[in-house]
Amino acid sequence: MNRADELPRTVSDAVPRRFTAGDALRGVAAMFVLVFHAAVETMLFKHTPGFVLGSDSPHSFSPIFGRLAPEFIAMRFGVFIFFALSGYLLTRTFLAAFTLGTPRPSISRYARNRALRIIPAFWVVTTVFVVWDHVAGPSGVGGLLATYGFAQNYHWNAAAEVMRQAWTLDIEAAFYVAIPLASLLALAAGARILERPRSRLAVVLAVLLAAYVLSLLAKHSAGNPLNNAYNLAEFLFAFIPGIALAAVEPFVAPRLRDSGHGKALAWGVLGLCVALFAVFVSLPGSDFGARLVLVTLACGALLAAPLILQWTNGGCWRVLDNPVMRWLGERSYGIYLIHLTPMGHLLPHIGTHGVTVTFVLLLVLDTATTLIAADLLWRIVERPALQRRLPWRQAEFARTAAVEA
Repeated sequence: MNRADELPRTVSDAVPRRFTAGDALRGVAAMFVLVFHAAVETMLFKHTPGFVLGSDSPHSFSPIFGRLAPEFIAMRFGVFIFFALSGYLLTRTFLAAFTLGTPRPSISRYARNRALRIIPAFWVVTTVFVVWDHVAGPSGVGGLLATYGFAQNYHWNAAAEVMRQAWTLDIEAAFYVAIPLASLLALAAGARILERPRSRLAVVLAVLLAAYVLSLLAKHSAGNPLNNAYNLAEFLFAFIPGIALAAVEPFVAPRLRDSGHGKALAWGVLGLCVALFAVFVSLPGSDFGARLVLVTLACGALLAAPLILQWTNGGCWRVLDNPVMRWLGERSYGIYLIHLTPMGHLLPHIGTHGVTVTFVLLLVLDTATTLIAADLLWRIVERPALQRRLPWRQAEFARTAAVEA
């Protein structure tokens, strides 16, 4: 059997250029984080007895959510949806270059596109909040450089304090850098040794499994510190379900195309997602490691379900593909950047009520404020920046001339 026989058929037709459900999932993740932070800020402001910042115990949030507190805790891991999406969307072309031998994407274009995606909006929002909270002086030059340079996790300062949620962006930025480096290393080390695409895929999956386990061990050993001093090694496991989907996509998608079983498989994976979240909710917060495994696998299944459906018939469930969800998804980055800091300014004006009423008022006011500001950010900053991105996926999953020969 020659190398061409090992390649999946009609890959470029079966693999989607755009993940239709991606916008909706980003929007859901952003709103999960907003709701979670509204509860945390309310509990801290009201000095609620028994509340422990960073705790995974449902009892910490029972004053607001009562018996639904365990389900609410799951919203904390909306950031893992972002990580899994990044793992899937950003590694597809690099993985295809290794497993299928397609042209390697331009690293300069990749870097330009990543910079245009995250830097302009982040710098604008950070500047507004730094000025608003008068923290430029206390931060110092080093602190400002660390915050604006996506390194606040390694140099915590007053500017980082007003952009606390940006710890995830530091990890994302490190992941962006790691992707092309890992790709170059893989192509140099294994592309010539492993001739068959499926052998290369097996190596990729084995490496991902090892990285998943090692990253989980690193995170479990570090625990859940409150100073947000996190790094990519401790959170790589959250990206890996998405990376695994990107790795298997060109091999699985052609087999599911117009398959009679693909739709049922998509519903089955969605059911698995619900089951994993249910088990996650049932476990006590002390089972930190098991809960991390469950929530990352659940997020992976959440991505896989609509993706399998798209591989099968090119469609998407209407609940994930409609104007409202697309609007929310487009502004999800702005929602994530903006939502937290206004809460501290709103609470003194509405915090004279009980904890539940305060939470509801904060959630309503902050959501309205955030959505308006995120829409302005999208129109004025994000969309113009994104329109300057360069195409770099034209050759994605297409066979090279050498392979066809």
